[in-house]
Amino acid sequence: MLLPTMRTGVKWSWRQTWDMLMSPVSPRNLRTTALLTSIYQLLIAHSILFVVLLCLAHAEQMRNLLDMDILDQKDSGFYSIHNDMRLKTAAQLADATENALYVLSGIASVYALSAIALFFGVFKNKPGLIIPWLVIEFLGAIAVAVIIFMLKDTKLPMLFGGQCAYLIICYTMLLMDGLKWYIMHSFYQSLRTMNKLREIATVAIPCPAPGAVPYQFRREHMYLGSNGYKHILTESPDGQC
Repeated sequence: MLLPTMRTGVKWSWRQTWDMLMSPVSPRNLRTTALLTSIYQLLIAHSILFVVLLCLAHAEQMRNLLDMDILDQKDSGFYSIHNDMRLKTAAQLADATENALYVLSGIASVYALSAIALFFGVFKNKPGLIIPWLVIEFLGAIAVAVIIFMLKDTKLPMLFGGQCAYLIICYTMLLMDGLKWYIMHSFYQSLRTMNKLREIATVAIPCPAPGAVPYQFRREHMYLGSNGYKHILTESPDGQC
């Protein structure tokens, strides 16, 4: 008699654990989770943009100092072929770094704008504003996964303690990013479903006689019923718009 009871208790504990793990994406908590995720993405996107712009400012400052060094060498008269080659190599590296940072700043700016649209889309319940972030995040996740795999044979994995630890840490963080994408996609689908239900629940009623309706309830406005249904005013006697 004790064995079935123990089995039932184990099943129930696993069910409770699963419900606790899935509670952030449950219909009851989905909007709160999506709103917190959008705020987090807003902070992360602007932090990345700030760091990239700061690096770009430093790169431009280094490029200006390098140009001044090249001019000083030409004006001082201590010209040497070896030193000139070193300065040209440094100038090329500075140009490449500056161009790369310009590209990164453009990407970070687009990502920050998509994060702003994501926040307002969640806050105002507008699914159209969530689409840009979903697309950019999906493409970015694929690009990051490819870059992580391409860098596994470089010296970068040594900073993480080896190639295995490098892949585990990077792909775990990428998996967490995929979880955020899943949360926002679930909220986007729920918004689309709710909008379709609102369209179905919209009922047209005949427009009352002129002068019987106050100014704020003219034809271009809508009555809001007691059950939350929107009633469109129309002049057609059969209630068709």
